[in-house]
Amino acid sequence: MQAVYASLTALPGVVVGPDDANELADGLWAHATQADGLEHVVVQAQSAGRVDLIMFLLGGAHPDPVRRAAALIRGCYSASGTLPLKYEAPAAPGPDRPQAGAS
Repeated sequence: MQAVYASLTALPGVVVGPDDANELADGLWAHATQADGLEHVVVQAQSAGRVDLIMFLLGGAHPDPVRRAAALIRGCYSASGTLPLKYEAPAAPGPDRPQAGAS
């Protein structure tokens, strides 16, 4: 199993809270497929302008859990009618980030 940390930043003027964290978790579960390997997710509003996610992914054919988690978040964001109204669009992980490791 691999753990991946991510966060979403609220749009200017949007205040996020616990209900928003629950909505994001529900959206991830609704969007995830078996191939995504989502085993567990923790979503918490850390401040009025950000939510943090820790996604636990089962090992799978995709070698990079960070890119797999990012794709799941971007897909959920794109499919949602409400997330784009609250959060900045999630970016793909850059090539200069540290190599992902399994835990």
